[in-house]
Amino acid sequence: MTSRELARSAAYSVQHEYEHATVIAADGRQASVGEFYGDPAAALIDVDEQWCAVAGEGLVICRLEQGFGQCVEYYRQPGAVRWITALRQTGPFALEWQGEDGAWSTLDVEPVDASAYAPGR
Repeated sequence: MTSRELARSAAYSVQHEYEHATVIAADGRQASVGEFYGDPAAALIDVDEQWCAVAGEGLVICRLEQGFGQCVEYYRQPGAVRWITALRQTGPFALEWQGEDGAWSTLDVEPVDASAYAPGR
């Protein structure tokens, strides 16, 4: 299988193989971001390299520094799924996402205690 890179910074890369996304640190650590229905459409790595976001069928935010690979899901619950086509960072812990209708929406991803993050949440 061939990996496709969605985002890159100095210390991290977000890639996907088909419907599975992974974040890879320059030191070789890897963490699963999760499975998406359809390939992930977009990703970004925060300018301070504290978190990354992967979008497509909903949105997954993962920690990069402390708590590497711990993720939180948004807009992925049955009946509330949003199809996200693009992302842009708007602040240290904030981003905007573009839905399939072309409209942009805001999401604050305020830092929380790493223990509050849970894979598949």
